[in-house]
Amino acid sequence: MRARQVMGGREQNCKIRIRNCAGVPVVEIVGELNKAALRAIETTISTLASAGHYHIVLNVKKAVAANIQILGRLRRAAESVIRHYGAIDVVAEAGQIGQLLPLSGIARLFRFCTSENEALRRIKRLSRPPDADEPACSAHITEAK
Repeated sequence: MRARQVMGGREQNCKIRIRNCAGVPVVEIVGELNKAALRAIETTISTLASAGHYHIVLNVKKAVAANIQILGRLRRAAESVIRHYGAIDVVAEAGQIGQLLPLSGIARLFRFCTSENEALRRIKRLSRPPDADEPACSAHITEAK
């Protein structure tokens, strides 16, 4: 998904990539984080939540923003996930996390991690990162004799 916004005669792009990692949706933001991108991210998170995905990883490491505090505007999407006892784990650099924590109420809306593996361990409550080739779920059915 792409979000575009024209500012000052130049176009700013943002790519939103969605992938599945160990059964958990990972939303990765690449590019300029602006109002159009925030609307697209909010729609994506709300769609995932309405489809039953209540644990979401939001990776903003590759996002470029004049002020990362713009993520505070995702409050409504975060609350839709929290209503179902889920959480949004934001993956960011340590400096980005430091900018976000002073915002009022932001720590209540998001959980912060410095890597996707850390976020997945927290969601899955694993003592180690999940294997990359591990299926999201597996079932073995045997016939009873």
